[in-house]
Amino acid sequence: MSFSKNVSITLGDLHLPFNNVTATKLAIEFIREQNPGRIHLLGDILDAVSVSRFDKDPTRKENLQDELDSVRDWLTELRDAAPRAKIIYSEGNHEYRIRKYLMSEAKALAGLRSLALEKLLDFATLRVRFRPQDRPYRIGHLLFTHGQFISRWSAMSAKRHFEQFGCCVIHGHTHRLGSFYHTDIATTFAAFENGCLSTLTPDYVTAPDWQNGFSVVYHGKNYFHVDQVALIRNRFCFHGKVYGSQRAAPSNAVEDLS
Repeated sequence: MSFSKNVSITLGDLHLPFNNVTATKLAIEFIREQNPGRIHLLGDILDAVSVSRFDKDPTRKENLQDELDSVRDWLTELRDAAPRAKIIYSEGNHEYRIRKYLMSEAKALAGLRSLALEKLLDFATLRVRFRPQDRPYRIGHLLFTHGQFISRWSAMSAKRHFEQFGCCVIHGHTHRLGSFYHTDIATTFAAFENGCLSTLTPDYVTAPDWQNGFSVVYHGKNYFHVDQVALIRNRFCFHGKVYGSQRAAPSNAVEDLS
């Protein structure tokens, strides 16, 4: 497909290396096919479980370097799929774990440029633009950010982010898909939760209310449109075309022990 400079693909919350492998591969294939002008990575691409303050599974073998390598490999694959795209990487709260760990446990090392995420993941070579956690950005009328609020139901977190920023916004963080609209006397606002590409069966929570997915954003002069793409059992449909295996992924139904 020809280069689509006015099309962006927005994805995030992979939590590598704890991503949904099939969903992530489908997203890369879709990006290769669509050839977008921009790719927005809305944070938590890296899990950084190694420096988490939460209890860790002692059977896990990953260390921080392994996690960084998995993200670097995935970013290389992404760049290969979209060689001309502008890639913008927003820091999520999981990437921020590295800075937080340095500031609390290794203060003397916190200022080393070589330990900045941009250096650890070699953004310069990959031509990736980095945005710190506290620096959301806009493309036209739409604000892009990792996000900071989580409400109970789909779209309610999007509403809270609209209330926080007072403008149209798309965000990650919640691992849900959802959209919220508000019309005042002058205009209509929209806010979107972007879904996730992480596994839906993590070992620290049972049956989370998460959805695999991403968004396709069309930009025009003083206009944008968002198509949300939901992956249901590792399949999705976009503009009439079905992506993913014809054989549905197994369900996570509760086992009957009666």
